[in-house]
Amino acid sequence: MKFPARQRVIISAIKSAREAAGLSQRQLAGKLGEPPNWIQRVESLERRLDVAEFIAIAKAVNVDPVELFRTALR
Repeated sequence: MKFPARQRVIISAIKSAREAAGLSQRQLAGKLGEPPNWIQRVESLERRLDVAEFIAIAKAVNVDPVELFRTALR
């Protein structure tokens, strides 16, 4: 599946926020109640996110979703 550059930037911001929170992919997936490889699939661009999932991830890594989106837009 091909992803536009915008999607790559958003996923990069999510990955940076996860790493800054000191969480592994597996730990973040667990906090979200998702299968262990869920974040890996997101970060490797195998799976797209919807807005609700983006917000849930931001909250799980203790980042304001609006700020995380602003980071991705810069």
